[in-house]
Amino acid sequence: MPLRSTLVLTKLALRLSKALGRGAGTALPGLLSERLQPDLLERLGAELANGVILVTGTNGKTTTTKLLAEMLTAAGERVLTNRAGSNLRRGLLSTLIQSASLGGKIDATIGLFEVDEASLRRVSRELRPRAILVLNLFRDQLDRYGELDTLAALIGEGIAQSDARVFLNADDPLVANLSTYASDPTAVVYFGVESVPGAIALQTAVDSDRCPRCASKLSFSRVFYGHIGHYTCPQGDFSRPQPQVAVMRVEAAPSGEQSFTLRVEGAGSEVTLPLPGTYNLYNAVAALAVAHGLGLDRAESEAVLSRTSAAFGRVEHIDIQGRSIYLLLIKNPAGFTQVIETFLARTTTPKILFAINDNYADGRDISWLWDVPIEGITARNPTCIVAGSRADDMALRLHYADIPARVVNDLPDAVSALVSATAEGETAFILPTYTAMLAVRKYLAARTQLQEVW
Repeated sequence: MPLRSTLVLTKLALRLSKALGRGAGTALPGLLSERLQPDLLERLGAELANGVILVTGTNGKTTTTKLLAEMLTAAGERVLTNRAGSNLRRGLLSTLIQSASLGGKIDATIGLFEVDEASLRRVSRELRPRAILVLNLFRDQLDRYGELDTLAALIGEGIAQSDARVFLNADDPLVANLSTYASDPTAVVYFGVESVPGAIALQTAVDSDRCPRCASKLSFSRVFYGHIGHYTCPQGDFSRPQPQVAVMRVEAAPSGEQSFTLRVEGAGSEVTLPLPGTYNLYNAVAALAVAHGLGLDRAESEAVLSRTSAAFGRVEHIDIQGRSIYLLLIKNPAGFTQVIETFLARTTTPKILFAINDNYADGRDISWLWDVPIEGITARNPTCIVAGSRADDMALRLHYADIPARVVNDLPDAVSALVSATAEGETAFILPTYTAMLAVRKYLAARTQLQEVW
């Protein structure tokens, strides 16, 4: 089918999807184009004069992509990105289709896309990225991804079939080992964190504590969360690479804002990050590493970081009826644990809504809830409400942690119950899985100044 005809039909599908309330058009146009013109992703991607950057990994893709997009925009690039977070191949296609003219031209200079880990190998082959960033690897949606070794191999295939410059988290053993797949391993840029003082470290399942070369148990001299830290193989087969871009010193304000010393190739500077949590330090240093590798002005990129805000659903702050609500996406044990450590472990009387769905985009297997140290919520009288298609499972997990919970089956009713249980001027937290987060945002957007993401 001619390119123009394909774009007319897919753009029509996008408009109909929105008009009928069947979604935001973040997947349907891409799904349709796969049938009409299988090479459309490659053809449209070639229109981006300054190439494509791909961001993948289990946690932090949306936030890191947002940070890097702002840095690239400040550098004068016209950035095309899938900011709604639809990161399967069809989601990237839909983003490109929406931005393309009927003649197939795109008014952007560079593409920056977060990519589902299992989709990277196909997307990489078609888009031929100039850079690939891998953040971390944790157990996530086992029904889709399988075990981490398998997932790392899939990402490795995506790296191997491109000439991209590769940016890797030095503090994640499986990710650091992906350098072996790079076309030029000596050009790999590593990023990492040297120390995080004063962190609350909850005990949780460790997903990857074996040497990726010989399978010996790694020796950790420092652990920040999960298996993220400083490590070495006792057999001498593998050790943490020295990061070229690193966080050296961290100070956290009561507001959650963090300041740190950034070391880039030995040169230090002071940086401010408005986002709380160790995991956001990694998102920030990852974005700065890519900015450095692309030759962006360092001071300008650091200034962008200092005035950033959270990506939708990720530490997003919403004011409703005089209450301060934080929307904190959860989707696997590592991310959930970081939310508990950062927000709930220090709160004396937390008001919390857990919204747990098991739709395809969430992962159908929710057994991961039992690997989360819910006991880290140590407050004597927390107010806990649970909702979503797997509300009963979340309530049962809370029961075994000796935390009482109220089940409210209707999600809007659950949000209303949380607001009612929170006094004016107080803070409450909503912890949803992905599809529940989208539903919560849609409900809140109709009642506040919150903007939709599409």
